[in-house]
Amino acid sequence: MGTPGKQKSSKRLWKDLFERKDLQRPLFVPLVYRYASRISGVAVEEMLSNATSLSRSLATAQELFGYDGIISNYDPRLEVELLGRALEQAPHEVTSRLQLTERPAAVIDGAAHSPSAMALASVIFDATAQLCDTVGHDNPVIGVLNSPVTLAQRMLGDAFDLREEHRQGLREIFHLVEKVVLDLLKTYCNQRVNGIWLIEENWEGISNEGAAWLKSRYQTLWNVAQYFDVPAIMAFHSYDVSELEKYFTLGADAVFFGGPRAFDVPLKSLSSYMEQYSVCAGVACPYPDSPANTASLESIIAYVAEAGCCFFLSTPSEVSLDTPVELLNAIMERIKD
Repeated sequence: MGTPGKQKSSKRLWKDLFERKDLQRPLFVPLVYRYASRISGVAVEEMLSNATSLSRSLATAQELFGYDGIISNYDPRLEVELLGRALEQAPHEVTSRLQLTERPAAVIDGAAHSPSAMALASVIFDATAQLCDTVGHDNPVIGVLNSPVTLAQRMLGDAFDLREEHRQGLREIFHLVEKVVLDLLKTYCNQRVNGIWLIEENWEGISNEGAAWLKSRYQTLWNVAQYFDVPAIMAFHSYDVSELEKYFTLGADAVFFGGPRAFDVPLKSLSSYMEQYSVCAGVACPYPDSPANTASLESIIAYVAEAGCCFFLSTPSEVSLDTPVELLNAIMERIKD
């Protein structure tokens, strides 16, 4: 860890993270989105109804807990609205295979939010711009997007198939979703966000060969993010714990492992792959709601603190509305001790 001295801002620590510098302390960027409505004392639907309400709520939550980054949203169906417009221009043979499903999302711990608990893309982007202007001097503001793979999976459902004979059809689907994601990425970058967080909902069962084919689907995104000097994080929520290395080879600046398997991820393996591929890694923290979880949290924080660089901390999924405030406070207190 860094030597004692003047405390750096969260934004400076975030920059140090991706410059692979020794950090003064671990960074904690929890997936606080709808939970901000609880902190600001407004209904979720009201918070998501306009950009000012959303930006104020997200800023209020960050100020209360003092964590190290504000995410713009955590909605697994954000881009569906925009995809619908793109699909109007798509060939019929492509659209006839698509299934814009309403299945639960792994990123919100299995629960599906009602349409009234979702913001329009325009609200999220306007709120992000406000955050960058108001609190972005000291706190990193991170734009969240569903990745091309996540969107293709949501559209195709069980028909998502990476075998060679299905790849031509997949190319057509990816051509649609990549355009939407790329446009949104450019919007975030022009708003001067400090990071791009790609939701990778389900990579479990994707082979090394399949991952190698998918890698090319991301290259344009990486090129744009690099042009704007904005680090990109791939946030996996369902994945193969026994094959972690392949996630480090996809070209992102950082990978994050959340979801139900988060606490099965061996930290020593992450350290090895981080060094091998020069990629940062995010680690999920358990809530200290039992002696066992408290011990696990302290062990994770101690490991990350000892590593000194390239790690950051988060929550395994979007923070649910019923999470006691005391638990998030306790995580921050342990991190800053």
